[in-house]
Amino acid sequence: MRKRKPLPVILAALVVLLLGAGLQFFFNPLGLGPVPSMVLSREFLARPAEDLSSLTLLVDGRQAFEKSLSAIDAAAQAIHVQTFIWKDDRIGRQVVSSLKAAAERGAAVTVRKDMVGTVFELGDLLAGKPSPVFTKAGLKHFPRIDVQLDPFGDTDHSKYFIVDRGLVILGGMNIADEYHTQWHDYMGCIASEAWTRAFEERVLNGGTWPDEAPFVVTVNDRKATEIQTALIEMIDHAAETLIIEHAYFSADAIIGAVQQAARRGVQVDIVLPSEPDTHGPANQVTINRLLASASGSKLRLFFYPGMSHAKVALADGVIAAVGSANLTPRSMWSSKEIVLFAHGRPEDAFIRKLRDQLAADIAASRLVTEPFALSFGERIKALVGKYVW
Repeated sequence: MRKRKPLPVILAALVVLLLGAGLQFFFNPLGLGPVPSMVLSREFLARPAEDLSSLTLLVDGRQAFEKSLSAIDAAAQAIHVQTFIWKDDRIGRQVVSSLKAAAERGAAVTVRKDMVGTVFELGDLLAGKPSPVFTKAGLKHFPRIDVQLDPFGDTDHSKYFIVDRGLVILGGMNIADEYHTQWHDYMGCIASEAWTRAFEERVLNGGTWPDEAPFVVTVNDRKATEIQTALIEMIDHAAETLIIEHAYFSADAIIGAVQQAARRGVQVDIVLPSEPDTHGPANQVTINRLLASASGSKLRLFFYPGMSHAKVALADGVIAAVGSANLTPRSMWSSKEIVLFAHGRPEDAFIRKLRDQLAADIAASRLVTEPFALSFGERIKALVGKYVW
Protein backbone atom coordinates (compact mmCIF):
# COMPACT_ATOMS: atom_id res chain seq x y z
CA MET A 1 0.00 0.00 0.00
CA ARG A 2 1.44 3.33 -1.06
CA LYS A 3 1.72 6.08 1.53
CA ARG A 4 0.00 9.36 0.80
CA LYS A 5 2.40 12.09 -0.02
CA PRO A 6 2.54 14.64 2.82
CA LEU A 7 2.93 17.62 0.46
CA PRO A 8 -0.79 18.54 0.21
CA VAL A 9 -1.12 18.29 3.97
CA ILE A 10 1.95 20.45 4.48
CA LEU A 11 0.70 23.01 1.97
CA ALA A 12 -2.72 23.10 3.64
CA ALA A 13 -1.09 23.58 7.03
CA LEU A 14 1.03 26.42 5.65
CA VAL A 15 -2.04 28.11 4.19
CA VAL A 16 -3.83 27.86 7.54
CA LEU A 17 -0.79 29.24 9.35
CA LEU A 18 -0.46 32.13 6.88
CA LEU A 19 -4.16 32.96 7.15
CA GLY A 20 -3.95 32.85 10.93
CA ALA A 21 -0.84 35.03 10.93
CA GLY A 22 -2.51 37.49 8.56
CA LEU A 23 -5.64 37.61 10.70
CA GLN A 24 -3.58 38.25 13.82
CA PHE A 25 -1.38 40.81 12.07
CA PHE A 26 -4.18 42.89 10.59
CA PHE A 27 -7.00 42.43 13.11
CA ASN A 28 -5.51 41.18 16.39
CA PRO A 29 -8.74 39.30 17.26
CA LEU A 30 -7.49 38.42 20.74
CA GLY A 31 -7.31 42.11 21.64
CA LEU A 32 -4.69 43.95 23.67
CA GLY A 33 -4.43 44.30 27.44
CA PRO A 34 -7.20 43.68 29.98
CA VAL A 35 -10.20 46.03 30.16
CA PRO A 36 -10.25 47.91 33.50
CA SER A 37 -13.51 48.32 35.38
CA MET A 38 -12.82 52.04 35.91
CA VAL A 39 -10.56 54.56 34.17
CA LEU A 40 -11.87 58.08 34.88
CA SER A 41 -11.96 58.66 38.62
CA ARG A 42 -15.03 59.93 40.43
CA GLU A 43 -13.03 63.02 41.34
CA PHE A 44 -12.21 63.70 37.67
CA LEU A 45 -15.88 63.42 36.67
CA ALA A 46 -17.14 65.44 39.64
CA ARG A 47 -14.84 68.46 39.61
CA PRO A 48 -13.17 70.51 36.88
CA ALA A 49 -9.40 70.86 36.88
CA GLU A 50 -8.02 73.99 38.47
CA ASP A 51 -5.73 74.75 35.52
CA LEU A 52 -6.01 73.56 31.91
CA SER A 53 -3.71 76.28 30.55
CA SER A 54 -1.21 73.65 29.34
CA LEU A 55 -3.79 72.36 26.84
CA THR A 56 -4.52 73.85 23.43
CA LEU A 57 -7.04 72.62 20.87
CA LEU A 58 -5.87 72.60 17.25
CA VAL A 59 -8.67 72.63 14.69
CA ASP A 60 -7.95 71.33 11.19
CA GLY A 61 -4.65 70.54 9.55
CA ARG A 62 -3.40 74.05 8.96
CA GLN A 63 -3.36 74.79 12.69
CA ALA A 64 -2.05 71.36 13.64
CA PHE A 65 0.79 71.16 11.13
CA GLU A 66 1.76 74.80 11.62
CA LYS A 67 2.18 74.03 15.33
CA SER A 68 3.98 70.75 14.67
CA LEU A 69 6.40 72.15 12.10
CA SER A 70 7.08 75.23 14.22
CA ALA A 71 7.96 72.98 17.16
CA ILE A 72 10.19 70.75 15.01
CA ASP A 73 11.96 73.78 13.52
CA ALA A 74 12.73 75.07 17.02
CA ALA A 75 13.73 71.69 18.46
CA ALA A 76 17.20 71.46 19.97
CA GLN A 77 17.27 68.13 21.81
CA ALA A 78 14.88 65.39 20.76
CA ILE A 79 11.86 64.69 18.57
CA HIS A 80 9.68 61.59 18.64
CA VAL A 81 7.11 61.02 15.87
CA GLN A 82 4.49 58.27 15.80
CA THR A 83 2.09 57.98 12.88
CA PHE A 84 -0.16 55.46 11.15
CA ILE A 85 0.04 56.87 7.60
CA TRP A 86 2.81 59.01 6.09
CA LYS A 87 2.44 59.81 2.40
CA ASP A 88 4.92 61.11 -0.15
CA ASP A 89 3.07 64.35 -0.82
CA ARG A 90 3.58 68.01 -0.07
CA ILE A 91 3.11 67.94 3.71
CA GLY A 92 4.77 64.53 3.98
CA ARG A 93 7.92 65.83 2.32
CA GLN A 94 7.78 69.04 4.35
CA VAL A 95 7.81 67.11 7.63
CA VAL A 96 10.71 64.98 6.33
CA SER A 97 12.68 68.12 5.45
CA SER A 98 12.06 69.69 8.86
CA LEU A 99 13.10 66.51 10.68
CA LYS A 100 16.30 66.27 8.65
CA ALA A 101 17.12 69.90 9.43
CA ALA A 102 16.50 69.24 13.14
CA ALA A 103 18.80 66.21 13.02
CA GLU A 104 21.51 68.27 11.31
CA ARG A 105 21.24 70.80 14.17
CA GLY A 106 21.97 67.98 16.61
CA ALA A 107 18.47 66.89 17.72
CA ALA A 108 17.95 63.15 18.16
CA VAL A 109 14.95 62.14 16.00
CA THR A 110 12.96 58.95 16.49
CA VAL A 111 10.25 57.95 14.00
CA ARG A 112 7.86 55.07 14.61
CA LYS A 113 5.62 54.12 11.71
CA ASP A 114 2.85 51.54 11.83
CA MET A 115 3.19 48.65 9.40
CA VAL A 116 -0.54 48.16 8.72
CA GLY A 117 -0.89 51.86 7.91
CA THR A 118 1.51 51.35 5.01
CA VAL A 119 -1.37 49.63 3.19
CA PHE A 120 -2.85 53.10 2.66
CA GLU A 121 0.38 54.20 0.95
CA LEU A 122 0.46 51.36 -1.60
CA GLY A 123 -1.07 53.56 -4.30
CA ASP A 124 1.83 55.97 -3.99
CA LEU A 125 4.38 53.16 -3.95
CA LEU A 126 2.89 51.52 -7.04
CA ALA A 127 2.94 54.92 -8.76
CA GLY A 128 6.67 55.11 -8.15
CA LYS A 129 6.65 57.56 -5.25
CA PRO A 130 9.26 56.68 -2.62
CA SER A 131 8.27 56.14 0.98
CA PRO A 132 9.08 59.30 2.95
CA VAL A 133 10.08 57.08 5.87
CA PHE A 134 11.72 53.89 4.60
CA THR A 135 13.91 55.10 1.72
CA LYS A 136 17.18 57.03 1.52
CA ALA A 137 15.27 59.84 -0.18
CA GLY A 138 13.24 60.00 3.01
CA LEU A 139 14.42 59.39 6.55
CA LYS A 140 16.00 55.95 6.42
CA HIS A 141 19.74 55.96 7.30
CA PHE A 142 19.83 59.73 7.74
CA PRO A 143 22.29 60.65 10.55
CA ARG A 144 20.69 61.06 14.00
CA ILE A 145 17.31 59.78 12.75
CA ASP A 146 16.21 56.42 14.12
CA VAL A 147 13.42 54.90 12.01
CA GLN A 148 11.65 52.14 13.94
CA LEU A 149 9.34 49.60 12.34
CA ASP A 150 8.13 46.47 14.10
CA PRO A 151 6.58 44.22 11.42
CA PHE A 152 5.28 41.87 14.10
CA GLY A 153 4.04 44.48 16.57
CA ASP A 154 0.48 45.43 17.41
CA THR A 155 -1.29 47.83 15.07
CA ASP A 156 -0.51 51.32 16.38
CA HIS A 157 -3.17 53.75 15.17
CA SER A 158 -2.02 56.60 17.44
CA LYS A 159 -0.49 59.81 16.09
CA TYR A 160 1.68 62.19 18.08
CA PHE A 161 4.76 64.39 18.13
CA ILE A 162 6.91 64.79 21.25
CA VAL A 163 9.33 67.72 20.97
CA ASP A 164 12.21 68.51 23.36
CA ARG A 165 10.38 66.65 26.12
CA GLY A 166 8.25 69.72 26.71
CA LEU A 167 5.54 69.59 24.05
CA VAL A 168 3.13 66.90 22.83
CA ILE A 169 0.78 67.17 19.85
CA LEU A 170 -1.67 64.26 19.61
CA GLY A 171 -4.91 63.32 17.94
CA GLY A 172 -6.27 61.83 14.75
CA MET A 173 -4.24 63.40 11.93
CA ASN A 174 -1.87 61.31 9.86
CA ILE A 175 0.90 62.94 7.81
CA ALA A 176 -0.70 63.46 4.40
CA ASP A 177 -2.20 66.30 2.37
CA GLU A 178 -5.82 65.31 3.01
CA TYR A 179 -5.28 65.83 6.74
CA HIS A 180 -3.40 69.07 6.14
CA THR A 181 -5.76 70.94 3.83
CA GLN A 182 -8.79 68.87 2.80
CA TRP A 183 -10.46 67.18 5.76
CA HIS A 184 -11.92 68.53 8.99
CA ASP A 185 -10.11 67.21 12.07
CA TYR A 186 -8.85 67.93 15.59
CA MET A 187 -5.59 67.61 17.54
CA GLY A 188 -4.66 68.48 21.09
CA CYS A 189 -1.43 70.09 22.31
CA ILE A 190 0.18 69.65 25.73
CA ALA A 191 2.71 72.40 26.52
CA SER A 192 4.27 71.36 29.82
CA GLU A 193 7.52 69.63 30.75
CA ALA A 194 5.89 67.80 33.64
CA TRP A 195 2.96 66.43 31.65
CA THR A 196 5.13 65.69 28.62
CA ARG A 197 7.32 63.54 30.86
CA ALA A 198 4.15 61.87 32.17
CA PHE A 199 3.00 61.29 28.58
CA GLU A 200 6.34 59.69 27.66
CA GLU A 201 6.26 57.49 30.72
CA ARG A 202 2.71 56.35 30.05
CA VAL A 203 2.84 55.95 26.27
CA LEU A 204 6.45 54.94 25.61
CA ASN A 205 7.28 53.09 28.81
CA GLY A 206 3.93 51.66 29.91
CA GLY A 207 3.82 53.58 33.18
CA THR A 208 0.77 54.87 35.02
CA TRP A 209 -0.82 58.25 34.50
CA PRO A 210 -0.34 60.51 37.56
CA ASP A 211 -3.45 61.22 39.61
CA GLU A 212 -2.37 64.82 40.18
CA ALA A 213 -2.42 65.68 36.45
CA PRO A 214 -5.13 68.20 35.39
CA PHE A 215 -6.26 65.90 32.56
CA VAL A 216 -6.13 62.17 31.80
CA VAL A 217 -4.29 60.42 28.97
CA THR A 218 -5.84 57.02 28.28
CA VAL A 219 -4.31 54.32 26.09
CA ASN A 220 -4.96 50.96 24.54
CA ASP A 221 -1.83 48.83 24.82
CA ARG A 222 -0.63 45.48 26.13
CA LYS A 223 -1.03 46.61 29.75
CA ALA A 224 -4.63 47.82 29.50
CA THR A 225 -7.38 48.64 27.02
CA GLU A 226 -8.73 51.80 28.65
CA ILE A 227 -10.40 53.92 26.01
CA GLN A 228 -13.81 52.31 25.57
CA THR A 229 -14.30 52.17 29.34
CA ALA A 230 -13.36 55.85 29.67
CA LEU A 231 -15.68 56.92 26.84
CA ILE A 232 -18.61 55.02 28.35
CA GLU A 233 -17.88 56.58 31.75
CA MET A 234 -17.95 60.02 30.12
CA ILE A 235 -21.20 59.26 28.28
CA ASP A 236 -22.83 57.75 31.37
CA HIS A 237 -21.89 60.82 33.41
CA ALA A 238 -23.50 63.27 30.96
CA ALA A 239 -26.53 64.90 32.57
CA GLU A 240 -27.68 67.51 30.05
CA THR A 241 -25.79 67.44 26.74
CA LEU A 242 -23.53 65.11 24.79
CA ILE A 243 -21.90 65.88 21.43
CA ILE A 244 -19.93 63.25 19.57
CA GLU A 245 -18.24 64.01 16.26
CA HIS A 246 -16.47 61.02 14.74
CA ALA A 247 -15.50 59.75 11.33
CA TYR A 248 -16.35 56.09 11.90
CA PHE A 249 -18.98 54.88 14.37
CA SER A 250 -19.90 51.21 14.76
CA ALA A 251 -18.83 50.05 18.25
CA ASP A 252 -21.83 48.35 19.88
CA ALA A 253 -20.94 49.31 23.46
CA ILE A 254 -20.66 53.00 22.57
CA ILE A 255 -23.92 52.88 20.57
CA GLY A 256 -25.63 51.34 23.60
CA ALA A 257 -24.25 54.00 25.96
CA VAL A 258 -25.45 56.76 23.60
CA GLN A 259 -28.93 55.21 23.45
CA GLN A 260 -29.12 55.04 27.24
CA ALA A 261 -28.02 58.67 27.57
CA ALA A 262 -30.74 59.78 25.14
CA ARG A 263 -33.37 57.72 26.97
CA ARG A 264 -32.59 59.39 30.29
CA GLY A 265 -33.16 62.83 28.75
CA VAL A 266 -29.69 63.94 27.67
CA GLN A 267 -29.62 66.05 24.51
CA VAL A 268 -27.40 63.87 22.31
CA ASP A 269 -25.98 65.17 19.02
CA ILE A 270 -24.02 62.80 16.80
CA VAL A 271 -22.07 64.30 13.87
CA LEU A 272 -20.77 61.97 11.15
CA PRO A 273 -19.22 62.81 7.76
CA SER A 274 -21.54 62.93 4.77
CA GLU A 275 -18.69 61.78 2.50
CA PRO A 276 -16.49 59.43 4.52
CA ASP A 277 -13.41 58.00 2.86
CA THR A 278 -14.46 54.57 4.14
CA HIS A 279 -16.89 53.00 6.65
CA GLY A 280 -19.88 54.69 4.99
CA PRO A 281 -22.29 51.70 5.07
CA ALA A 282 -21.26 50.88 8.66
CA ASN A 283 -22.04 54.48 9.68
CA GLN A 284 -25.42 54.17 7.95
CA VAL A 285 -26.26 51.02 9.92
CA THR A 286 -25.39 52.88 13.12
CA ILE A 287 -27.63 55.78 12.05
CA ASN A 288 -30.49 53.35 11.43
CA ARG A 289 -30.01 51.79 14.87
CA LEU A 290 -29.98 55.16 16.59
CA LEU A 291 -32.99 56.47 14.66
CA ALA A 292 -34.94 53.32 15.58
CA SER A 293 -34.34 54.01 19.27
CA ALA A 294 -34.72 57.80 19.12
CA SER A 295 -38.50 58.02 19.53
CA GLY A 296 -39.32 60.20 22.53
CA SER A 297 -35.67 61.06 23.18
CA LYS A 298 -33.47 64.09 22.46
CA LEU A 299 -31.21 62.30 20.02
CA ARG A 300 -30.21 64.12 16.83
CA LEU A 301 -28.03 62.87 13.99
CA PHE A 302 -26.14 65.13 11.59
CA PHE A 303 -24.12 64.79 8.42
CA TYR A 304 -21.13 67.12 8.33
CA PRO A 305 -20.52 68.38 4.76
CA GLY A 306 -17.69 66.47 3.11
CA MET A 307 -15.20 64.51 5.19
CA SER A 308 -14.75 65.01 8.92
CA HIS A 309 -12.00 62.79 10.33
CA ALA A 310 -12.76 64.06 13.84
CA LYS A 311 -12.53 61.90 16.97
CA VAL A 312 -13.89 64.22 19.65
CA ALA A 313 -16.66 64.32 22.23
CA LEU A 314 -17.99 66.84 24.75
CA ALA A 315 -20.25 66.07 27.71
CA ASP A 316 -22.25 68.80 29.47
CA GLY A 317 -20.08 71.39 27.73
CA VAL A 318 -17.15 70.77 30.10
CA ILE A 319 -15.80 67.20 29.79
CA ALA A 320 -13.87 66.71 26.56
CA ALA A 321 -12.27 63.82 24.71
CA VAL A 322 -9.76 64.26 21.86
CA GLY A 323 -7.66 61.47 20.43
CA SER A 324 -6.85 58.92 17.75
CA ALA A 325 -9.42 56.19 18.50
CA ASN A 326 -12.33 55.63 16.14
CA LEU A 327 -15.63 54.40 17.55
CA THR A 328 -15.13 50.98 15.99
CA PRO A 329 -14.44 47.52 17.42
CA ARG A 330 -10.91 47.63 16.05
CA SER A 331 -10.00 50.93 17.74
CA MET A 332 -11.83 50.08 20.94
CA TRP A 333 -10.02 46.86 21.74
CA SER A 334 -7.40 45.69 19.24
CA SER A 335 -5.39 48.76 18.07
CA LYS A 336 -3.00 50.85 20.12
CA GLU A 337 -4.65 54.25 20.58
CA ILE A 338 -4.44 57.41 22.69
CA VAL A 339 -7.32 59.63 23.86
CA LEU A 340 -6.98 62.65 26.13
CA PHE A 341 -9.83 63.50 28.53
CA ALA A 342 -10.15 66.91 30.15
CA HIS A 343 -12.72 68.24 32.62
CA GLY A 344 -12.63 72.01 32.68
CA ARG A 345 -14.73 75.06 33.26
CA PRO A 346 -16.86 76.61 30.50
CA GLU A 347 -14.46 79.55 30.26
CA ASP A 348 -11.28 77.45 29.89
CA ALA A 349 -9.79 78.14 26.46
CA PHE A 350 -9.47 74.45 25.51
CA ILE A 351 -13.06 73.66 26.51
CA ARG A 352 -14.50 76.85 25.04
CA LYS A 353 -12.81 76.34 21.68
CA LEU A 354 -14.06 72.76 21.39
CA ARG A 355 -17.58 73.76 22.42
CA ASP A 356 -17.69 76.65 19.94
CA GLN A 357 -16.24 74.58 17.10
CA LEU A 358 -18.66 71.71 17.66
CA ALA A 359 -21.53 74.21 17.62
CA ALA A 360 -20.21 75.56 14.32
CA ASP A 361 -19.90 72.01 12.95
CA ILE A 362 -23.52 71.25 13.86
CA ALA A 363 -24.70 74.53 12.33
CA ALA A 364 -22.95 73.60 9.09
CA SER A 365 -24.36 70.07 9.07
CA ARG A 366 -27.55 68.51 7.73
CA LEU A 367 -30.02 66.87 10.08
CA VAL A 368 -30.63 63.18 9.28
CA THR A 369 -34.22 62.13 9.96
CA GLU A 370 -34.84 59.10 7.76
CA PRO A 371 -33.18 55.67 7.94
CA PHE A 372 -31.21 54.32 5.01
CA ALA A 373 -32.68 51.58 2.83
CA LEU A 374 -29.67 49.31 2.60
CA SER A 375 -29.34 46.53 0.06
CA PHE A 376 -27.98 43.10 0.96
CA GLY A 377 -24.66 44.06 -0.58
CA GLU A 378 -24.51 47.27 1.43
CA ARG A 379 -25.23 45.35 4.62
CA ILE A 380 -22.34 43.02 3.84
CA LYS A 381 -20.10 46.04 3.23
CA ALA A 382 -21.27 47.51 6.54
CA LEU A 383 -20.45 44.30 8.42
CA VAL A 384 -17.01 44.02 6.82
CA GLY A 385 -16.30 47.72 7.29
CA LYS A 386 -17.34 47.60 10.93
CA TYR A 387 -14.54 45.20 11.80
CA VAL A 388 -11.91 46.18 9.24
CA TRP A 389 -11.64 49.85 10.17
